[in-house]
Amino acid sequence: MTESTVNKPTILVVDDSRLMRVAARKILKNDFEILEAEDGEIGWDVLQVNRQIDLVMSDLSMPNLDGLGLLKKIRESSEPHCKELPVIIVTGAEDDDGSKNIALAAGASDFITKPFESVQLLARAQAQAKQQRTQQALHDSETSKQQLKKQISVDSLTGLPNQMAFLNSIEKSLSYSIRHGTELAILMVQVEKYKALFLRRGKQTAEEVLRWLGGLLGEGRRQEDTVARFDMDTFGILLPSANLMGARRVAEELHLAIKQQGFNIGDETVPVNVTIAVSSPSVHAHMNSAELLADVGEKLKIAQKAGGDHVQYTLAETTLEQPVRKPVAMEPGPVSVASIADVQQALQSLSSGDTIESSTDELARAVLPILQAWNRTHENKHSALLAQLKSALQAGGNKEPLTASPSDTSAESLY
Repeated sequence: MTESTVNKPTILVVDDSRLMRVAARKILKNDFEILEAEDGEIGWDVLQVNRQIDLVMSDLSMPNLDGLGLLKKIRESSEPHCKELPVIIVTGAEDDDGSKNIALAAGASDFITKPFESVQLLARAQAQAKQQRTQQALHDSETSKQQLKKQISVDSLTGLPNQMAFLNSIEKSLSYSIRHGTELAILMVQVEKYKALFLRRGKQTAEEVLRWLGGLLGEGRRQEDTVARFDMDTFGILLPSANLMGARRVAEELHLAIKQQGFNIGDETVPVNVTIAVSSPSVHAHMNSAELLADVGEKLKIAQKAGGDHVQYTLAETTLEQPVRKPVAMEPGPVSVASIADVQQALQSLSSGDTIESSTDELARAVLPILQAWNRTHENKHSALLAQLKSALQAGGNKEPLTASPSDTSAESLY
């Protein structure tokens, strides 16, 4: 098969008249590869097994399956290539304009009347074939772009999102958290002594360990979570709407599962140890992904200096929570938060109908973490309400004592 033959477009000529098929072949043979069918049913069978066809030319009136029937099958095909094929309907001189209009309305690309002139038939066939190849080239180009985009965002070894895709997920989740006042957590999972494993066991085993670990980290994750390969020996896990306590629990469960399972090579179990850093800082309006990554990265360094192989969730052993940020709108000075004893005393006073002396702002700030936890148990349905409360506290200034009303004493008022 010559190069010129390979580059020729292929046309399927469907006509029950052998004379018409021979005439079409003589006119088109120098510019097309030609396939023939005696009726619509045979033509449809040819289309099912040959994806290289660029154009169909079909007679309107045929036994078994006529031109309109074949056209209908083509346009209703589930195969995109077949569905978009240009179809030229050949009508007889006796066919009226109504038949031609019906053919065009049914999806015919063009029509021609027989006996056809050689110049007219060739010109119309060339025009339709050229248009089809142009559209196919555009489609192939778009498909290639999508495949390339997918390859760029996927780690080829594990099949997980890569670092770039992980950073994009962080940006989106952080934007959502800032907008809706929800929490956000990130885990960094680093394989201990991966380079030593690579040197002792070889590249194949080391890479198999990473594939196994990537699969294990993804087990049981929520649809909104993202597990990615962040670096050579490090994985990242993004947990939207998760607080430090929840993220820490996930990290400890993963650490235990990895240690207990190990990686199996035949009958041998290769121990795999990991260090997991957990970050769930207070989200603020100006936070960016670099700040989040810096926080979790610092925790990972602290864990490695301490010997690794554990879950690190604080920057200092004596600190569990992040420092409280002073809202810009508030007056200078430290933010006052009522103590647990103050809250208990206030609740007792309210239940008795007495007046409490503690600042209502202080009390509201004290119970805010409880309300946030309650909101999470209700699928964050009340985030807007909490956001309003935070905004009101930032505005500050309400120091009036609070007196209970009968409706306030009901526990249901919290809901």
